Amino acid sequence: MKLLILAANGQIARIVEERILTEDKFKDIDLVLLLRRASRLQSLKDRYPDRVTLVDGDINNKQVVVDAAKGCDMIFSAVVDHDDAGNNRPTKNIIAAAEANKISRVIETSLLGIYDEVPGKFGK
Repeated sequence: MKLLILAANGQIARIVEERILTEDKFKDIDLVLLLRRASRLQSLKDRYPDRVTLVDGDINNKQVVVDAAKGCDMIFSAVVDHDDAGNNRPTKNIIAAAEANKISRVIETSLLGIYDEVPGKFGK
């Protein structure tokens, strides 16, 4: 299976990526990681060259998201859609990418830390 992760350098995304790449039960999942300045995750690509593809781009650009989703089975969005233009471009682009690539599974996250899953960030 191939999973596209949007906003791949965010805190939630990094937790998901680490688990997928290190836990045996996810060994059949390859990652396509979309983020601005993809070089920030080059060390991940270096550690898992056969399982990680880096895509440099902005999720506010519809064609970038559609192209990144080609060949993927699922999309995971690790970004809060707080589009400055007020028209929800990231969400619309994710929907367009899923439709264009016939992807029926999309996971959306928007809250961080409500279950203390990020140590040292909230509360304890």
